[in-house]
Amino acid sequence: MFSARRYPTDIRSEAVAAVEQRRLRNPGDRTIFREVAAEYGIGEQSLRLWVKKHDVDGRSAAETRFAEGDPIADNTPKTPAQLEAEVKALRKKIEKLQAENDVLKKAFVVFSSEWEK
Repeated sequence: MFSARRYPTDIRSEAVAAVEQRRLRNPGDRTIFREVAAEYGIGEQSLRLWVKKHDVDGRSAAETRFAEGDPIADNTPKTPAQLEAEVKALRKKIEKLQAENDVLKKAFVVFSSEWEK
């Protein structure tokens, strides 16, 4: 029977952030969801749904800090701490995009070699 168990928002966001970090470190690891779910004491399928929704929304944990406006388009004066946080967020985003790009390159090589056969 289905049991509707609610998890606090902070647990959700921490678990999704943990999945993102592990994806960056090792994109090919298939045990990430199982390990993070066990670490936080949550259901694996719930975690998969949260990450999927998070990916669709296109927001990383760092981007949610700037929910009021786009950090790049916003021209208001910023403190050094805000600038440092923005740089950190953008570096994380670049790192994630580079990791995804590497995975796509590897997939292209695999599929193109299989296509030639």
